[in-house]
Amino acid sequence: MVVIARVLELPRELRDAVYMHAWDFDEDKDPNRDLLYWWDSFDDPWFRKDDDVSKSPWVKGFYRFLRPPHFVDKAFVGEQFAKEALMQFKDGVGRDLRPTGERNPVAECRLMDTSLGEFVNKDIFGLGLTLEELVRNLDLRINFIPDAVPALLMADDMNAYLSDVDHSVTALLTIPYTNRIITHNEHSRHFQTRPRIIDLAICHEANFEDELLMCMLKLVARAYHGLRAKGFTVKIHYRSEVIKLGLLFEDDVWDWTEDDWRVNLTARNTLITPRFPITSRKRRLQAIVWKQIRDYLFEAPNEKVSPS
Repeated sequence: MVVIARVLELPRELRDAVYMHAWDFDEDKDPNRDLLYWWDSFDDPWFRKDDDVSKSPWVKGFYRFLRPPHFVDKAFVGEQFAKEALMQFKDGVGRDLRPTGERNPVAECRLMDTSLGEFVNKDIFGLGLTLEELVRNLDLRINFIPDAVPALLMADDMNAYLSDVDHSVTALLTIPYTNRIITHNEHSRHFQTRPRIIDLAICHEANFEDELLMCMLKLVARAYHGLRAKGFTVKIHYRSEVIKLGLLFEDDVWDWTEDDWRVNLTARNTLITPRFPITSRKRRLQAIVWKQIRDYLFEAPNEKVSPS
């Protein structure tokens, strides 16, 4: 705190230089990714209480490192330093895409389907800032994982999970539209402004023939159409290693003809390889998933899901 007090006496432009240095990354550290990957672990303890003074007070094990950097924790650095450091992150993240060494700078924020409520609403640092506010210059990738509810779970458990995702989608649809600003790409200094890309990724390895996928696709559809209506560029990824089906749906899907829908199941599948032919069972399951994607994502866009 003695060091922090001296930093806070500096003119603002010099303080900003300190914060920029703190967020800088190299092969050994990347505080930007630490914040984005482990933001929901911010409330976990750094230290543990132990009567044995010979033991380290640090929380043991690898998991103590799975958290945002300590210089945005007001318990370490005070409210002013932490908030100014976070605002430096907000103003700079995602603008300069030049690689440094073997690490590329952060270009997107990845989220799980059930974490969107906290992403949008939680003041995670206790400073009046949500993660959603901090990453408005990043693209988003949201992972929907129907396999989180195994087929053997009771119906009440499935409904509770779908209800959580439904509330998450509701929260997601409240975010304001913002452009993505890039000041330097990997090739040259070039100012670029474009709509943010939101990638809705469905990761699916089980339960291909039950109603869970249908319910999940309806929730993804609500997010997809609501975000597109706001002006975001929205993409949908579907991936299943089990049935060897990898698909990307972009805006051109709305121009597909009936022939396109028949052909593209194979033509757009990125997981087909000549060395590993698809079994008849996998082809049958691919066709089931393909039909559900068409029916619930691209032909029934306005139906709201009731998890029950």
